[in-house]
Amino acid sequence: MAKITYIHEGEKDSTARIAIDGEYIDSANFVGFVDSNIHAIQWDGSSGEIEYKDNTPNATITDISSYGFETKYATEKQAKLDAESQAETQAEADRIANMTYADKRLADYPSIGDQLDDIYHNGIDGWKGTIKAIKDKYPKE
Repeated sequence: MAKITYIHEGEKDSTARIAIDGEYIDSANFVGFVDSNIHAIQWDGSSGEIEYKDNTPNATITDISSYGFETKYATEKQAKLDAESQAETQAEADRIANMTYADKRLADYPSIGDQLDDIYHNGIDGWKGTIKAIKDKYPKE
């Protein structure tokens, strides 16, 4: 079983932290599902301890499953990955949208070596057809 740590206060305001096997996520979604008097919960894979904010002595625990930390962590991690992927996709779409016709043509033209190979195998007219298809795809603006 995984080593799990829950800390009531994350690095940013209004967040809490869940760490699983040393990899952590801070999230507002982790706040509020454990008693507000709990500072941290440590789990070493087979037993653990609850640390309180006040002078309450630490409590030993033998089961951590009722908290659902692994599920909450996995859900938050997937949400972060999805958001990053969407941001990357949007950035690429924005980059392409801001390209001029000349930039788009340049990106689509075959390398010089491939163009020479095209001339060798298909002649000048074949090469012209390849280049014309790209010019037609991205006409001058």
